[in-house]
Amino acid sequence: MDLGLDTSGFSCGHLECALHGYKWLHGVGHSGAKLPITLPLLCQVLLTVGKMANLFPRDHLVLQAAFALTFACFLHSGKLVWDHSTNCATILTVSSIKWASDHVVLTLPTSKTNPFRQGVHVVALEVGGVECLVAHLWQLSHGHPPSVLLFGLGPSSLDPLPWSTSVTILCHAIQACSLLASQYAGHSFCCGAATWVLQHSASTANIQSLGWWSSNCYHRYIDRSAQECCALVASALFSVHDSPLVPSSPTWRDPGLA
Repeated sequence: MDLGLDTSGFSCGHLECALHGYKWLHGVGHSGAKLPITLPLLCQVLLTVGKMANLFPRDHLVLQAAFALTFACFLHSGKLVWDHSTNCATILTVSSIKWASDHVVLTLPTSKTNPFRQGVHVVALEVGGVECLVAHLWQLSHGHPPSVLLFGLGPSSLDPLPWSTSVTILCHAIQACSLLASQYAGHSFCCGAATWVLQHSASTANIQSLGWWSSNCYHRYIDRSAQECCALVASALFSVHDSPLVPSSPTWRDPGLA
């Protein structure tokens, strides 16, 4: 029902800030802890997606790249989805990728850590294996003009990658690993990446830097070159592959829930 009231205030950002402040002061109801997607489970998910018979050939690559990107760059999976209502300026294209000899720098047009919309640059290292984001991006972008959508689905590669499709494919892949899909959520990728590097001796400062987290946010403003990021990712995120799909260690859990 349109009452003719001015609703411009809802889109200016002040309401979001107010709600964020309220949650910070008073907390919110807990929705239940979700399991992290660590590197071993990520690899199984990517292998499963690559074998799904109901997807177009390029769609396998799109979804594998999207999931690999969320893990390697500590992102929420919702950062990469889009639909017909999404601002075209915020959709990733081939031009978003800058290639180097052993890594790529990907520009995310919009992010909560980027309030001025200048673009956030995340670094992905070439690591080999199904989890290698660089390899997936190369297959998606090689030979295509800069304007081509990076995460476009369908035979034309122009169909959206909506949140519902991303969640459905992820749930099917997790179920194929004999795990309960309801125990995972969009934050499972970034939480899994943080869990994985913590289990392999990364410092909290490095985790905050890699994940762009606001807690002790001054750590984020310590500049790192692409080469330093690559060395850190190689040693902390992709150096160990052998581990249970569901971590036995409680390090990923909220200490307040133990």
